[in-house]
Amino acid sequence: MIDRRYPEGFTDLLEFLCEKYGVDKNRVFIEYSSKRPPPIRGGRRGYYDGLLSYRQRDGQVEFLITVFKVARDPLLTLGHEFAHLVDDLKSGKVGKRLGPPDDARERKFDHQAKRDLDKFWMQRKIDASKRA
Repeated sequence: MIDRRYPEGFTDLLEFLCEKYGVDKNRVFIEYSSKRPPPIRGGRRGYYDGLLSYRQRDGQVEFLITVFKVARDPLLTLGHEFAHLVDDLKSGKVGKRLGPPDDARERKFDHQAKRDLDKFWMQRKIDASKRA
């Protein structure tokens, strides 16, 4: 089941990230899902808060970022999955299979997502003060 009501700032954050990293926003779709998330692969217990998937359509790659409602911080999860997308685009390794998490790589994406989310909120405050 897909919930069309997103958390506050969810779609704005996607637009901010697409602009910041030069990703065509027409190729990135988001889903805020109440479905049960898949378990983490490998020997670790737990589940994925979000997933990045892709498809080929008319010769173009399109991306779907799924954030599960069980995520503690949906915007941070969106930022983390977007960091994966940017890394995949830079490395040219789009469409890798889901495997056990690489802790160092995941921490790198966590830090990037936190920095991006901080910049996003700061920009929103600046924009709001300009309108006031």
